[in-house]
This record gives sequence, structure tokens and C-alpha cells, in this order.
Amino acid sequence: MSIVRKVAINNLILLSERLFCALLGFLVSIWLIRYLKPEKYGIYSLIFAWFTFLNVFTPYTIEQIVARESVKNPQKMQKFMGAGFAIKIFLALIGWTVGIFTTWLLGYPHKYIFYLAIVLFGLIGNASYVLQVPHQIELRLLYPALAEGGSNFLYQVARALLIILKFGLASFFWAHLLWRLFQLFLFSLLGLEKRKYRPSFKFSFGEVKTIITASWILLINNVFVMIISRIDQLMLYPIWGEQKVGLYGSCARLTDYPILIATVWFITVFPILTKYLGESRSAFEQAGKYSFKYLSIISVFIWIAFAGFSKEILGVLFGKDYLSAQPALFWLSTALVFSFLQVGLFHLALSQNKEKIWLLINGVGAVCNVVLNLALIPNYSIMGAGIATFSAFFIQVVMNAIIKEFRENFVIMLKSSLLPLLAGGLFVFLANYFKLNLFPWLGIFWIIFFAFLLISKSLTLSEIRTIYQALFSRR
Repeated sequence: MSIVRKVAINNLILLSERLFCALLGFLVSIWLIRYLKPEKYGIYSLIFAWFTFLNVFTPYTIEQIVARESVKNPQKMQKFMGAGFAIKIFLALIGWTVGIFTTWLLGYPHKYIFYLAIVLFGLIGNASYVLQVPHQIELRLLYPALAEGGSNFLYQVARALLIILKFGLASFFWAHLLWRLFQLFLFSLLGLEKRKYRPSFKFSFGEVKTIITASWILLINNVFVMIISRIDQLMLYPIWGEQKVGLYGSCARLTDYPILIATVWFITVFPILTKYLGESRSAFEQAGKYSFKYLSIISVFIWIAFAGFSKEILGVLFGKDYLSAQPALFWLSTALVFSFLQVGLFHLALSQNKEKIWLLINGVGAVCNVVLNLALIPNYSIMGAGIATFSAFFIQVVMNAIIKEFRENFVIMLKSSLLPLLAGGLFVFLANYFKLNLFPWLGIFWIIFFAFLLISKSLTLSEIRTIYQALFSRR
């Protein structure tokens, strides 16, 4: 089986698992948001904003480093797995301590701190991803996908049952903790397939030092990403209270799901980018071109819906209690388009070993986000937070044109994405200017946009056939 086909199959497996879980989680989240109403959902969203923010203590970069070192030294793979697993558990406990101590200093109600203590203990579940490294290396991601997908399915079913039985807010935090522990248990079973898949805890300081030394740059990048994605909710709470956090959090939740598409795409396409970079610049540019083109097309389909018909989308999904969140959804969905592009630009930089320079881009974006949140939230509430998030991602994308080392990547992105973005912007403008109704205009705009892609040759039928054959051909 060719490497391209293996990557395509793994992309399909991962994408199917993530999209299934995202779809199920999305549906249950809609139900939960309706059930809790803005104020209680504000508490729920605030607690999970802290959880997401403190995820920086257990970054996914650790398993990336474990995978890289295991490829270089296959005889030490089990030791690197054990070291990575232990590091993540240790860092999870640090994250738990920091979260509890910080919220206590900020004067949070004791009830909120207790909720946070329950949820943050679930950080240890992030250690499970180290256990899938051998499957990732050998491009056999079916079992890890089943473990993650199966545990996620049970979690969503549990949340749905809690809503049906009208359980209180605290029960949803306990359900989250049980899910993360069960997920860790399932991932630990992956080692039953082969002995070499089991982590060894007889590692030395050398393995620990290698992982820490190699991951600190990506860890700092992850801190900047978390600042942009969650600091707004933490800053909204002391000024505007739980209800505004609930309104904003519902929009943030809605726009969180699509970014999984970009993340999964580059998890599986990244090896191809690195491979083609070693072969020729033209092959690397082609791989980057198609990645940006497809991701921008997907993001524009979402953008037209969420930004063009944001008020009606909120009414249909969450009910009339959330209609006032329309400005936040408009800006967060617009930010989503640029976050797709930013993910692509970051992975191109990573494939070129330019992650140290990328610190500048993420750092500037994070600083701008905090400054704009401080300036806009007091006067503009959730709309100000949305503008701050959009501005951060927009600035990060534009900085790739300014920094010489990334200028060629920016040009690849611009050539691939400009036409879909312009067309999408036109549809968003028309929908808002003429105040068009969600039904039937969203369907009409989607059809026109797809026709435009074919006419402008931004997307061709031969490309669609090629993607289909890569995924489903037996050759």
C-alpha cells in the first residue's frame, strides 16, 4: 500500500471518528445549552474555559516529540512512551494545582472552585494520547480511533441521560471526569495488541530531558493559542457575569467544532508535506496549495451560514434566550476562517523547522488579543470579545506576509484561498445587508458558491475524483 493511500485511509479514519464525535457532541451540546439557559451555561462554560486554558500544562506536542524520537530510536520507543506518559501525569497535577490556587486568589465562589477541581482532575486523561504513538508511527489508527470514539460516544450518551433525568449542573462535571478516566483506561488497552506497544517506566533522565528540551518551543506556542481561544471568557466573567459568559460561550462552542477539520487534516497531511519538502520545492508547494484550497472552501461554507445568518442560526439551535449573542457569533465565525488558514501556515512552518520564528507570530497574536479584550470587553461586552479573537487570527495570518521566512508560505495560501474567501465575503455581506432569511437563502448561496468554484476552476471535477480514488480505490 502506498504512503499516500495509507495517509488517506488514516485521514478518513481520524476524520470519520472526530466528525462523528463532533456531530454527536454538537447535538448534545445544543440540548445542554437549551437546558441550562444562559446563566447556568455561563458557569459551565467558565469552568471548561479554565480546563481548556490549563490544557497547556499537558500539550499534545509531547506525544509528537515521543513519536519523532521513537522513529529515530525504535529500540527506545517503550522508554520514550513511559517518559512521555509520566511527564503528562505530573504536568496534569501541576495544572490542577495552578487552576485551584488561581481561582481562589481571584475570589471565585467556593462552589465554582469545587466544580473546577472535579473537571481539572480530568487533565490526567491527556496522558492517554502518548499510548497511541506506536499506532501513529505504523499508520494503524483504527484502534485508537475506536477507543477515543467509543469513550466519547458513551460520554455524550451520559450527558443526554443527565438532561433527560433533569440532573443538576454538578453532575455534568462528574460525567466529564469519568469520561476522561475511562478514556485513559481504553487507551491503556492498546498495548495488548503487541508487547512493543506497551510503555516502559524504566526510563532514564535522558528520555525525560529529550522530551522536555524538544517540546518547550511548541509548549510556548500552545500557551499563546490557549490565550487567544479562551482568555476572552475568563475576562468576561468578572465584568459582565455568568449570563454574558453563557451567551458568548454558546457561540464559542459552536465555532469550536469545525476547527477539528483543519486539525485532523494536518495531523495526517503533515508527513506528506515534510516528505515533499525533502523532494522538491514544487512538490511542497503543490501539497500546501491543495491543503489551503480545500480548507478555505470548507471554512467559507461554514462562514456563510454562521456570519450571514447568525441570529437565525442561534434561534434555531439554542432558542430565543440566545438571540442577543448574534454579534459574537458573527465575529467568531469570521475568526474561524482565519484560524483555518493559521493552522495551515503553522504546519507549513513546522515542516520547515521554523517553529522558533513562529513564536513571534503566536506571541504577537496573543498580546494583541489580550490588549483588545481589555479595551473592548468593558464597553462592548461579547461583541468586543469576538472582535478581539478575530483580530488576533487576522494579525497572525497577515504577519506571515511581513516576516521574510514565511512570505512564500503566505503567497501559497493567498493564491489558493483568495477567490473562495472573496466569494464567501460577498455572500455574507449580501445576507446581512438585505437581512435575508436563513431559509431558503442559505441553500441558494451554498449552491451558487459551489457553482462558482467549478466555473472559476477553484475546484475541478477531476480533483473530486482524485480525492475519491485516494480514499476508496483498492490499488
